Amino acid sequence: MSAMQGLNGDTPKLKREPIYRKISNDLLVSIRDGVFPVGALLPGELDLIERYKSSRHTVREALRVLEDMGIVRRQRGRGTLVISPVARPAFLQTVRSPSELLSYPPDSALRVMSEGSIRADAALSTRLCCAPETEWYRVSGVRTFATGIPVCWTDVYVVPEYHKISRHITNSSRPVYELIVATFGEDISKINIEIFANVLEGQRAQALNVPEGTLSLCLCRRYEGKDGRLFEVSISEHPASNFSYSFEFNRGWQSADHWTSSK
Repeated sequence: MSAMQGLNGDTPKLKREPIYRKISNDLLVSIRDGVFPVGALLPGELDLIERYKSSRHTVREALRVLEDMGIVRRQRGRGTLVISPVARPAFLQTVRSPSELLSYPPDSALRVMSEGSIRADAALSTRLCCAPETEWYRVSGVRTFATGIPVCWTDVYVVPEYHKISRHITNSSRPVYELIVATFGEDISKINIEIFANVLEGQRAQALNVPEGTLSLCLCRRYEGKDGRLFEVSISEHPASNFSYSFEFNRGWQSADHWTSSK
């Protein structure tokens, strides 16, 4: 049996390297060989698109990899400047999938209390990163443990065409974005997370069994699809005394093979 054959005699499929990685690796070799020394500018995007017969998105992703490594710095109006021939060490939190990022315990579920179409006013549009009067479908409720103890109040905003996701949410332990991916075939390209303080009032305080005026910690998660469209925003509000989150960072080398975080 050939060394390139599997146990069943079939030739195993090799994992193809993404095109943007091939481009970034080729540019990195050129930088280290002195073709583009420190202080020099890399060819412009249009030149790279022509050179590698690739798309603007792919070229930009390749340059992002080099920038994450500390090899280049992209400057608006000037180009991509080479600043180092070697990658810089950095403190990284490696996240292999969105489910590892600020996830809730598997024994918790969101109990839907209200839902319906809304249009974002000025304040909400700022939080949702959309234009005022943008239409959303909002699903609101309380996430609880199996014991019935409340974890947080959650408002989930999805684009109107995904409004039927509400029927899958109740009593499901899966995050809403996972339900959207499974139900509608959406792809996630970017997740933005914002943490801010607030005060619990009215229905939210009552549902969480805390006095009105209780300080809260809010997590706002924004999910973008492959086309850059924001398709879901979830805002979860926790009584401050009942919630904490710990990050662990390891010293290593920047890599674009995992989900990465940025400030």
